[in-house]
Amino acid sequence: MTDFTEEKLAADFAKGKTEALEELIKRCQSDLFGFLLGMTGRKDIADDLFQETFLKFVRRPQLYKDGFKFRAWIFTVAKNAAYDYFRREKTHNSISLSGSFEDGSSDSEGAAVLGLRGLENDQPDKRLENEMLGENIRAALLSVSPEQREVFYLRHYSGLSFKEIAALLNEPIGTVLARMSRATAALRKELVDKD
Repeated sequence: MTDFTEEKLAADFAKGKTEALEELIKRCQSDLFGFLLGMTGRKDIADDLFQETFLKFVRRPQLYKDGFKFRAWIFTVAKNAAYDYFRREKTHNSISLSGSFEDGSSDSEGAAVLGLRGLENDQPDKRLENEMLGENIRAALLSVSPEQREVFYLRHYSGLSFKEIAALLNEPIGTVLARMSRATAALRKELVDKD
């Protein structure tokens, strides 16, 4: 099954091959959870939304239509689940790339965006430096609009192209590129100002 595309696995699951679901979850878990973690800033909520996203697929696999990229579709479902959560809770989405979350847990998943995954056991001075970098990036991302943060996280976690992100968000590609450019510029400015 590891040779199959995500689209083939989704189609197989829809036909009753339950082992295809396990492979799909394994392939999407890290990226999708990282995206939801970035959107919500809380591991417990990200975990709930991840489960909710795949439960929607499990209950109604026919919602995924052949011919569409599965990853784009599942990220759309996850994004909508996060928006529903925010509406229910009337909260603002918070961002955490490194450091701690509202629930007190640390963020090693968010560090993946920075290429810092696996540095938890690194030398203490390097770890401190990476935590400070993560804090600076988090502060920079909090200064941009939620739409810009969303594009930033989709690009870094989903593996989708800008064209696919534009389709997912139902926005012109120029708008998506502009949002990414502004988010990146804010990050760059924040990091340069901190030096």
